[in-house]
Amino acid sequence: MTSETHGSVAVPVRRFLFQGSGKGYFVVWLVNILLTLITLGLYLPWALVRARRYFYENTELSGARFSYHATGRSIFVGWLCLLVLYVIFFINVAYQNVLLQLCMMGLFLIFFPWLITQGLRYQMLMTEINGVRFNFYATPLRAWWVMMGCPLLIIIASVVVFSLFVTSALSSGSYGAISVMIGIGTLVLLLGIAIMQGVYAAQWFGMLINNLQYGKLKFSAEISMKKCITIVVLSMLLFVPFIVLVMVLVMPSLMAMQEYAYVAGGDPEQLAMMMGPLYGKLALSYLIYIAGAIVCFLFAFVKLRAYIYGQLALEGNIRFSSTVAMGRMFWISVSNMLVCFITLFLAWPWAKVRMTRYLLENTHVHGDLEALTLEDHGVQPAKDPANLLARGLSFYPAVL
Repeated sequence: MTSETHGSVAVPVRRFLFQGSGKGYFVVWLVNILLTLITLGLYLPWALVRARRYFYENTELSGARFSYHATGRSIFVGWLCLLVLYVIFFINVAYQNVLLQLCMMGLFLIFFPWLITQGLRYQMLMTEINGVRFNFYATPLRAWWVMMGCPLLIIIASVVVFSLFVTSALSSGSYGAISVMIGIGTLVLLLGIAIMQGVYAAQWFGMLINNLQYGKLKFSAEISMKKCITIVVLSMLLFVPFIVLVMVLVMPSLMAMQEYAYVAGGDPEQLAMMMGPLYGKLALSYLIYIAGAIVCFLFAFVKLRAYIYGQLALEGNIRFSSTVAMGRMFWISVSNMLVCFITLFLAWPWAKVRMTRYLLENTHVHGDLEALTLEDHGVQPAKDPANLLARGLSFYPAVL
């Protein structure tokens, strides 16, 4: 534990610790894989619970460790309910029962967000530290708007605007105007996607945090939609130089081949010779594209994580922060992927433990935890059919 000074008051600062190891998780991971294969996949819910429990029980804050009380049986029952619904739907498809298909799809679109939040609630109720459990509750209407309504509205608006640009371009009759208008329309569509992701992030984290409790203590956060959109747009702009570099590498060769095929009739042997150097450029372009995608994703992840944790509070007095760094995250992510690829994914447990440790040890809690009055909320998981189904729909990590 360290401390920071606010005025004349020293505020304790603690960070999460991860006490697990790659070797310890490797045993859990290997047993899970073997039992899942032997049981033809039936053991998978228990495997997921065992893996989650390993990480929770090795996560420590101020000397206390998390515990996880979910059971493989509860997840299995949820998956079984989903399988029954899946079979019923495809029986209707096979017998071309359009009315029942539409009814099932409509019910799915209406109730799916609520089921997701109920699954999240079950996961939180099963997560505990210091003998006090978490809880989560969001209203069905709020859940539907965040997960379905708002994203659909932005998608429709983006597609409509893009269609208007394309229609206007095609009606002009000029190839130059068509190219310019389609280019502008594409940028508008990409901007719409970025806005959608930013809005969704703000809405999702706002719903998740402001409906989360630790015992009877409430979490809160004021999430700015503008800030989230800015972060996502900047992450997409970071991707642009990589795309330009790919085009610079590949486009001249492709245009030369196209011109040769058009002018000279395309001699197969000559085209094959021209394709030779292109293969290397395509491979390099693919690597550049992957690197750009990783940079784009990690920038958004690191910046959003820092912003969200900076806004997060428990009962107003306990604050949080994230010190995850972009460069370090990039190195860990890329080196993890390379090691997993070289070892045919036998190093996956080590890679997951390494990433988890870095994220947790760069997550800080500011404030006097000992001053909190801890009392469990006493809420128990619902056991009605809908909630049993919901348990199979969400396996969201509460710790990270």
